[in-house]
Amino acid sequence: MWKLLAYCLIFFAGFLFGKKKAFDEEEEEFFWENKNVTLQYENKEAKEVAVAGDFNNWDTNADKMVNLGDGNWSVTLNLKPGRYEYKLVVDGSKWIADPNAKEYVDDGYGGQRSVLAVE
Repeated sequence: MWKLLAYCLIFFAGFLFGKKKAFDEEEEEFFWENKNVTLQYENKEAKEVAVAGDFNNWDTNADKMVNLGDGNWSVTLNLKPGRYEYKLVVDGSKWIADPNAKEYVDDGYGGQRSVLAVE
């Protein structure tokens, strides 16, 4: 009889503590909710423009900008809050800092990377 009571107590204690942990994990995910951030760039001669940065492992195919016409390019990124470095890749080979960025850092190759702060 005592064994059955002990097993029941252990089961209910695990159930109660397990619920609290799941709630904490759920709350943490909500705190770090992703944000949509739109980047825009103007270049009438460009055939294609992509965004490559530490948020997509510098993949030039991951986040292609859309040509809205008249040389206006745009892309919306879904990012977690944080600070990200990136460059625009024009026509697959020309890596440039975003002229609309609010902040820049040295890229280590004599140029600059754009900085995007997501809050």
